[in-house]
Amino acid sequence: MGWLGKSLAFLLALVLLGAGVWELTLLIFAWLLLPLILRARKRKPASQDRGKPRGKFPVRYALGGLLFLLAFLGYLAHGPYSPLVFGALGVLVMLWGRLPMSALGSTLKPVKESVLLRSSPLPVSWAAVAQVKPLTRDLGNAMAGVKGTVVVSASETPSIYVVVERIAPTERSAEEAILTALKEAALSMSSLGAYLLPLDSTQALALLQPSLEPSKVSEGEWSTAVASGTYDVISIKQEKGFASSLGIYRRVGEGRIGRGKIPSSPREFAHPPFLMEVFKAIGSRLAWPNPDRYTAFLSSLLATSNEPVGTRILDAGAGPQSQTVVVRSQGSPPVELSRPQLRAVVRMYDKGTR
Repeated sequence: MGWLGKSLAFLLALVLLGAGVWELTLLIFAWLLLPLILRARKRKPASQDRGKPRGKFPVRYALGGLLFLLAFLGYLAHGPYSPLVFGALGVLVMLWGRLPMSALGSTLKPVKESVLLRSSPLPVSWAAVAQVKPLTRDLGNAMAGVKGTVVVSASETPSIYVVVERIAPTERSAEEAILTALKEAALSMSSLGAYLLPLDSTQALALLQPSLEPSKVSEGEWSTAVASGTYDVISIKQEKGFASSLGIYRRVGEGRIGRGKIPSSPREFAHPPFLMEVFKAIGSRLAWPNPDRYTAFLSSLLATSNEPVGTRILDAGAGPQSQTVVVRSQGSPPVELSRPQLRAVVRMYDKGTR
């Protein structure tokens, strides 16, 4: 149908809306807009644009705009539920994968037998935490490719954690999206001498549960505060090799039992520092952890990633607790993992077909 036919269909939709037949109006608008969305999703980038990032506007915002339009039409027709339903779906589509729970101060609850944490007020918001196991001493270079929130714990044994947040309607889809993101980060970091060990939900909660008090950080004095200040936790928002924002915290309490919170990064930089600068400043105050048996295990797991899983994960005896297993990989020492950790690790460090 040409533009004349589509224009007539649009006018017919408005006439039907004025007559109170809003159901047919919704169908006509959907019929007019959905083909545009589908074509935009399938469209390939032109040869001269290959290698350049593609904008997400055609799909995300077109679909979100359609849902908001349907909500508005439902409101005009005095529908009791359609404005809320379509409006909520519109918000979900527009914010899908982009809304950080740390920005909302959302509290998290652990999901049993999983690496996932679920938001308490927003049941479609999920998170997972993975600990960085370094082999290199140049952590700034290894961490430069990580996008999102990185938490540095300055406790007795300093450690680095990568936090992945996603919006998804179900636990299964959330796990799939988060493990895919962790796998991409793990494979990127491994070539630079660092590995990711996912934490199960109870371990992640132990990291995020304590109450924290933020310290003020100015634009020009962040390096001094990071290199010589007194703090327990640093939260860094990373993007394209730079620290877009940063937060420094002191631990002031044990927190609420069974609830955790991702520390935000309130100090937004007008001129973001290079991540190598940030980790170099942190490294002047903290002693980065040395490689351990988990580093060797993950390194071996990656080296054998194209082999069948039965030859890569070997039983090394019973764990001290019923919730844990002791395994090893080819040539690595035995390590103790929870069952959710083991499932996540196998999926993250698997390059072959499943």
